[in-house]
Amino acid sequence: MAGVCKAVSEKEVKCSPHKFYELIKESLHDLPAIFPEGYTDGQILEGDGKSEGSLRLWKYLLPGSTEEMTVKARTAKQDNVNMIIVLYVEEGDVHDHYKHFSVTIQVSPKGGGSLVKWTVEFEKHHGEIPDPHHYLDLFNTLTEKVDAHIHKA
Repeated sequence: MAGVCKAVSEKEVKCSPHKFYELIKESLHDLPAIFPEGYTDGQILEGDGKSEGSLRLWKYLLPGSTEEMTVKARTAKQDNVNMIIVLYVEEGDVHDHYKHFSVTIQVSPKGGGSLVKWTVEFEKHHGEIPDPHHYLDLFNTLTEKVDAHIHKA
């Protein structure tokens, strides 16, 4: 077993980094309104939903799947200066395959828009479990939906 591994995806968007980061920070619990094909429910279970320590519940569909999955994730870190949010999965279907699963979202300026970087840190239960590329696909589509949502507003 290799221990904790990382998978990274980067996506460029047209909106400003500040707008993208603020929407993600303020509206993580409201993903079903932004991306209803991927997120079917979102709730704040603890905290204000906008700061470290907040616990959220999401129901979601991975790309290509019709099976609704559930996850409870806590905001472990929120760095407003460097526009970084770290979510640590506490419970959910993801733990069927991974002992550890956390997601870091970092937004930075790029050209006239932004670069959104998703980093998944994970530890598999066993070697036959695939890397979580399907989660990165979900996050990339979410990035596109957030960008479109900002431009629509």
